[in-house]
Amino acid sequence: AAANNLDLYQVNCTFLDALGGRETDYLIARALQFFAPGIPQVYYVGLLGGTNDMELLARTGVGRDINRHFYKASEIDTALKRPLVQKQIELKRLRTTHPAFAGEFQVDIPEENQIQMQWRRQEHWIRLHADLSVPSASITGTGIHPITIPDIADNGVQF
Repeated sequence: AAANNLDLYQVNCTFLDALGGRETDYLIARALQFFAPGIPQVYYVGLLGGTNDMELLARTGVGRDINRHFYKASEIDTALKRPLVQKQIELKRLRTTHPAFAGEFQVDIPEENQIQMQWRRQEHWIRLHADLSVPSASITGTGIHPITIPDIADNGVQF
């Protein structure tokens, strides 16, 4: 059955499903989002690592409902234990607490398929280096332990 409310300017898909369910790619994309200037917006389904809700879409016929899963409390509890969700919460916490994010932003492309995003404020700095060809990413900075986003293993993202 076709869904209504489908159009060319709106993606009717969860962020994770748009990336083929590849959790490493997803976390790198989120890291890039959290390092970009501005206020990062993460929809609740994305934060919880949600996937397309085909059942809700079939029931309502509304295209956007594919990304509007109605979570039960038990589903939220389970999702919050996933490394994918915990790492996003860690990125959010880092973005809201590290003093360098109140400073100057710089972006560089050191090599093809790589991006480096850095923030500096006084003696504080934080840097994201992502290699999209691997894929992998690392976050380093003053006052933090290095964070890496390596390739995905069979049982999920390993940190």
